[in-house]
Order: sequence, then structure tokens, then C-alpha cells
Amino acid sequence: MNLLVLGGGQQGRVIATDLATALPHARVTVADLRRPELAALGNLAWVEADGADATVLARLMSANDLVVGALPSRLGYSAMRAAIEARRSMVDVSFSAENPLTLDSDARRAGVALVPDCGLAPGLSHLLLGHAAATHGTPDEAVIYVGGVAQDATRPFGYVVTWSVDDLLEEFVRPARIQRDGNPAEVPVFSGYERVSFAGVGEMEAFLSDGLRTLLDTYPEIRDMAEKTLRWPGHIDAIRPLLARGTFVATMRAQCSVDPPEDLVVLAVRARWGSITRETLLVDRYDPATRHTAMARTTALTTSVCAQMLAAGLARTPGVNPLERVARDPRAFEFVRDGLARRGVRFHAAS
Repeated sequence: MNLLVLGGGQQGRVIATDLATALPHARVTVADLRRPELAALGNLAWVEADGADATVLARLMSANDLVVGALPSRLGYSAMRAAIEARRSMVDVSFSAENPLTLDSDARRAGVALVPDCGLAPGLSHLLLGHAAATHGTPDEAVIYVGGVAQDATRPFGYVVTWSVDDLLEEFVRPARIQRDGNPAEVPVFSGYERVSFAGVGEMEAFLSDGLRTLLDTYPEIRDMAEKTLRWPGHIDAIRPLLARGTFVATMRAQCSVDPPEDLVVLAVRARWGSITRETLLVDRYDPATRHTAMARTTALTTSVCAQMLAAGLARTPGVNPLERVARDPRAFEFVRDGLARRGVRFHAAS
């Protein structure tokens, strides 16, 4: 099998290396304008390509069996369209502004499976909520808490850079889409503020953010549903002046880019059925042995395992299959859960 990874950045490098290691008989090619830092593996290679050129991407895709997208968010949607044109199934981690479900009918006609948003959140968050709904029935309320921070809360802004700062800025300026009283609603970012504690982590601040994505379409029957970003207490007050002055990106790059990037990731999916509330919790930290950030482990490794899931013949139904739909198949859910557990990324029932 030949696999094509689009993008050799912070996530793409980890995805490609994990795929080449887990599938030693497959050939993994990373397409990027610049040669990325790749592991020295015989089945891992680089090809120069412009991810913004959909025609080039479609031609490359046609020469491979399966595509994995790890391009900047502004290129994610066009890459999925190129996969449809090339008639190749694709797993994608890019958070595109466009709704990937709008490609469903085209993907069905082309006979390809597109699995979008295969990262941490959206990604694992959707898988866990989909599994909870498949196991216990549709909940009345669901809240996703997720965030990546510095392990050392005293670092500047309590943060370390582990992914695109430009995309991070979008998280703080884009309104949050939520479900409220059975209807979709749009609220300002930073609203819904609260303090919340997690075992082994401590107290964090949480605020509404725009990460529900496809859940608003796939689970409209959940009466109240939201995603909240997690940060160490005081982070919001510290970054508000940066956002107002337009210096957020420059400041984050200057003060929060460190080596090693010792980060901490927390994901909690909390759902309520009447008086019963269940929570699934994931806590992960920077791995000094591999030098992989917790953000890369929970994002890139999720993408890689999802690609391996498709390579194994699961979740191949033509159309757009976000992970909340994939989770309805117990075999697919177990494949992702067990694959991540073997890599040291584990989630468990917290309540």
C-alpha cells in the first residue's frame, strides 16, 4: 500500500513517521514544498509539492492508495475536494473553515470515504461523544473540555507553542457555535467562563470555543452542547491586551516557543442523561524519549491510527464520515482506542 501524507509540519512529520513504523510493508510519502525532518526509515520519503495547488495534489493522490491530510487549515477543504477528484479515500486533520459535510454527496458519488477532523478536538472529542451516544443513547447535554498548556503554569501565559500560532489566533477571534435549548446558537468567544478541576491536573479556566464542527449536524437532538477551551487560570486576562493590540501572534512566538516544548493536554468529554452524568478523561504530557509534544501525540497519533483504520478496511463507507459516526461501529472505535493505548495515549472513565 502507498500512503500520501500532505504536509510535513509539526503534525505531518509525526503522522508520517508513525505510519511508516506501524506499516513497514507500506510506502509513505510526505508531500511538502520544503524537505521536512523525517525519520531515517526505508519506506519513508519526501516529494516536493505545493499543497495549495489542487491539480498537483489530485495527481499525487491518484498515484497512491490512501491520503492523509495535514495541511494548514486554509488548505484542508480544497485538499478533500482533490481527493474526491482523484477518487482516493482520505483521513484529514486540518480544521478548515468550511463544513466538510458539504462534500458528502460528492464523496458518495466518487465512492470514497473522507474522515475529517481526525485530531484531538475536533477528533478524539467527537469519537468519545459518538461512542457515549452509541452506548448509552443520545444525551440531553454534552460539554467537551479541551486544551493544551505548558506543564509549568508559571511560564509566560502558562503556554508553549505546539502548533500553528496563526491557527491559534483564529480560536480566539472566531465566535463559538453551540447548541442551546435545542437550537444552534453563536456566542462570543470567552463567554461561558468557568473554573473546573481535573484529577491529576488541578484547576483550570474554561471558556466557550468553536470546536463542535460536525456535531451540530450529526447530533442536532442533543439539547445543549458546547466545547470549551482549557487554560491555566489567568490566561484570558493576560492575552486580551495582545488581541486588542494585534500583537498576539508575535508575542506567542517570541515568549512561548521553547525547547523542549514540555506541554500538557487535557480532554474531558462530559455527557448527561437525565440525572446521570458520565465523563471520559484524557491527560497526556510531553514525551522526552521521542521528543513528541502531548499535542502531537494526541493529534498526530490520532490521525495516524485513523489512517491505519482505513487501511485495515474499517470506516470505508463512501461519503464524509466524521469520527462521531465512525464510533458507532464498535470495531472502529476499539481500533482507535487500542491503537492509541499502544502508543501510551489513554483515556478512561472519570465518573
